[in-house]
Amino acid sequence: MTTHDEHATASRRSILGGAMGAGALGLVGAGATGLAAAGPAAAHGTITSYSSINGARTVYEVNGALTTWGYRPSFHSRLDTWLAFWNANTPSSWANVSRVWSYGAHYDGRVTEAHNNGRGFDLSRLYTGSTRRFNARYDQWRTLSGSDLALTRRRYWATSASAHYHFRNVLTYAYNGDHWNHIHIDNLVSGTANSSFDSSSRAQVLHVQASCRYVWGLPTTVDGVWGSQTSGHSNRVLRAAGVATGGIGTQSRWLAFNRATTRKGYGTQSYPAA
Repeated sequence: MTTHDEHATASRRSILGGAMGAGALGLVGAGATGLAAAGPAAAHGTITSYSSINGARTVYEVNGALTTWGYRPSFHSRLDTWLAFWNANTPSSWANVSRVWSYGAHYDGRVTEAHNNGRGFDLSRLYTGSTRRFNARYDQWRTLSGSDLALTRRRYWATSASAHYHFRNVLTYAYNGDHWNHIHIDNLVSGTANSSFDSSSRAQVLHVQASCRYVWGLPTTVDGVWGSQTSGHSNRVLRAAGVATGGIGTQSRWLAFNRATTRKGYGTQSYPAA
């Protein structure tokens, strides 16, 4: 497993009120065993405050307030690129995202390396105008049923795919309970480039399996273990997406898998059955 991969992030179930401004989250929690302790602010280089991502204002999930957070500029640029990709691969009848709800980005008091360095972001919701298009609050919607559950879950994994396209580390509700109310995104491994696939990454394998099952309708077991079923089902998705040969082990095919999953999950494009 790659260094820094799939680090456990602090649970949002324990939240302390705090001053909310550039670089202040006021969040603490458990689940960070084995991480390096947060260092002084100077250790992480330049942190710049931003009030938006790709023109969409950022909102603090806890209180609904428009909030400015601090980021490493190169990480914020990757978030801009990700959200532009999301806009481009969701229905053209929708306006661009206007609000990005989150539990925050940089905070020196966190013990997680990504957030301490301004290179982590915890995504909870996306809105176009007043309409919520994506909801990461699995803690709230997991009790839905029927078509409401199917739609919410399909869009969840489609958005996960958009993030996996751009970032190596993406942690979802399937990864552990700490992520039942957000998707964690960071670029500690992928840096300023798009991501690539590693079959030893439990987070990535869970994403592939859940995408095959909940977006593409295949009977894929979601257990985080790479095996013949997951390999075969992801290959079927690639064939449906128009990739003639090979699996997701190469970056171009991994990106094709995630782009098609984003588009299918949001109904942007029709594909043959996988």
